[in-house]
Amino acid sequence: MPATRTLSAHFRQRLPNDPGLSSLLRAIRAALVIPAAFAVAKLGIRDVQVTTFVAFGCFALLVMANFGGPRRPRAAAYVATVLVGTVLVVLGTLASSVVWVAVLCMLLVGFWIQFVGVFGGYVAAAQTALLLSFVLSVSVPASAGAVGPRLAGWLMAGIVSTLAGVYFWPRYERLYLRAKAAEACRALARLINARRHMSETSDLTPDEEAARDAVEAVRRQYKSAPKRPAGPTRRDRAFVELLTELERTLDFATRSFRLQSRPVHPCLGEGNRLAAAVERTLESSADVLMGGSPPELSTLDTARLTHRQALDQWAEGALRAGSASEEVLAGLDADHWLRVVSYLALVIGTNAVIAAGGQVEDGIALPAGTPRPGRIRPVLRIVRTIRAHLAPTSGVLHQSLRVGIGLALAVLLARELQLQHAFWVVLGTLSVLRSNAFGTGRTTVEALAGTVIGVTVGALFTLVFGATSPILWVALPVAVLLATYASSTISFLVGQAAFTVLVIILFNLIAPVGWQVGLVRIEDIAAGVGVSVVIGLLLWPRGARGAFGVAVAGLYRAVASFLAPSFDRVLASGSAEDVSVGRRLAVQARERADEAFGLYLNERGAKPLDPQAAAALVAAGTNAMMVGDLLDLIADMGYRVQDTGDGVMALRAQAQLMLARLVQLADQLDGRTSALLSGTEVSNDALRAAALASLQRWRVNPASGESAVAAVIAGEWIQQLGELTSELEAPVSRAVEGAHVPWWR
Repeated sequence: MPATRTLSAHFRQRLPNDPGLSSLLRAIRAALVIPAAFAVAKLGIRDVQVTTFVAFGCFALLVMANFGGPRRPRAAAYVATVLVGTVLVVLGTLASSVVWVAVLCMLLVGFWIQFVGVFGGYVAAAQTALLLSFVLSVSVPASAGAVGPRLAGWLMAGIVSTLAGVYFWPRYERLYLRAKAAEACRALARLINARRHMSETSDLTPDEEAARDAVEAVRRQYKSAPKRPAGPTRRDRAFVELLTELERTLDFATRSFRLQSRPVHPCLGEGNRLAAAVERTLESSADVLMGGSPPELSTLDTARLTHRQALDQWAEGALRAGSASEEVLAGLDADHWLRVVSYLALVIGTNAVIAAGGQVEDGIALPAGTPRPGRIRPVLRIVRTIRAHLAPTSGVLHQSLRVGIGLALAVLLARELQLQHAFWVVLGTLSVLRSNAFGTGRTTVEALAGTVIGVTVGALFTLVFGATSPILWVALPVAVLLATYASSTISFLVGQAAFTVLVIILFNLIAPVGWQVGLVRIEDIAAGVGVSVVIGLLLWPRGARGAFGVAVAGLYRAVASFLAPSFDRVLASGSAEDVSVGRRLAVQARERADEAFGLYLNERGAKPLDPQAAAALVAAGTNAMMVGDLLDLIADMGYRVQDTGDGVMALRAQAQLMLARLVQLADQLDGRTSALLSGTEVSNDALRAAALASLQRWRVNPASGESAVAAVIAGEWIQQLGELTSELEAPVSRAVEGAHVPWWR
């Protein structure tokens, strides 16, 4: 029996990675639908243009698009893709008769289709299908009279694919994603409960590991889901914000802050009630994501206010009773982590309600970053996102230019050389063009090898059975099945070989030409991948590894510009308008860094900077943004430093040192400096002295309570950010080293 289990496990390990058999079901669906639609077009309509566009249109929509999610939005995605593809087919056909017009249109269409993928979701899932519809139309020259047959073939493919995609083995990635997010919320609730009730001998490790695994699982699910909720709608943006806050909550729930030992918690009753409200909010956030009741955010908001008031009253009473300032400071610090986590729980609960389609309770002020209601907001979101990624340092802009220029050159080369199947040249360019020169070169070798293998197999097949044999019809669904399944689960090389066999069978069924069509395909693919290699060498050959450091540097500078007025609001007389402007720019920089990180993770080849370190660099910037949000929140509550003593001057000086350190890290990342300058480290002793001095003033002047608490909170965050910049030194150095590794390594 054990030997049988071992053999079974060994067999499962050798199978392709296909969770839930989703790729296999998609391949079977394509194998059933595409040959049937092709047969109707070939035998019933008998028009080459119609037949070609039916075959490749179905392959584009059922294999390359692969929309997931509930039936209604999935059906809408198919319909929208077909309609946009209709415009592209018409435009491509009309532009195809003049070479320079075809090249220019390919440049513009290729660039923008690639660029709008930044919105994620169905937009990203439709990219390749839409590119294929335009490539097929613009690469092969035709008169305006060909618009009708081509459009008929595309619309027929659209109708068939929409019905099949909606009713045949649909996927529900978004439901899986929500389930994973709900699991992460519950794991964080258990972790916070354990942290609150831990003793000197207790251990957080099991709960911490479970929470880390749950948060990592939802992050992986989000990255791999074809239908990611990253669009401009309010619900999608709320869900993305929720995922960000899950990671922040994990970080702050496990952070020790500046405590050297576990002190006795003051205001124990209010603190326990606040912790319980946090746990209930996270549990209810999980429930609402899965269709249950929403969290009672007003209860958490009230518990936060009650705890803050009780903590202030305790500190004031302790100082009047003669307690040492050091003891009062330790008491204020003891529940700092809880107050941070309670704010994050409020953010998670708010975004969970919005993501589930609900309305936030009246009287709850939406936390910073939460998508606001209003019809104009999605439009503003689209405009701001486009503006953010049109920056010269944006990795999205670089990749979009690569695709647009590469496809345009492929069209020009195919037309000037008058190659027989010009669209194969463009498809070859599209299939191997990667974000760096090394990845493009490696994929080029696989593409050529796979094509040669496929031509060999296809040639032997046609030689044995003949180019007009009915066996080709029997082989067609098998070829579709293999081409669809291999490309997503086995390897690019095997997928390229299977697709080449499929192409040979299709073209012999359309117009029998024998195995020679395979040689034409090798020639065209070689020309297409040659264009990709040239583009990869000329346009940002380092790819994402270079763009990632620049994007993170931009994030750190933007965060520093956001934190400066945020600290000013607490320590001086900063402007709320300056904070708002700084936050908007920081959000745009964070989006660029997130996209650069995604490109870096998906880039082929060895990664000089390990993904965990790269993730930590981006997470540090987003965590620092949260500090700005919290500073702005306490300033709105009236906690601002009013005196101008030496302690406050010291806090301002330490804040400036911390921000300077953050900017230096940015300079190091994008090559402006080679090393950090000495003398910019934050002094914890100076921060502690400033906090104690503020408490001493509170002892003799009861009216200075809010000013003293503001000084303590500001000092706490300056120290935390100072420690954060110190922790970043090692990964920043590794990122700089990795960015200078030659692209061919």
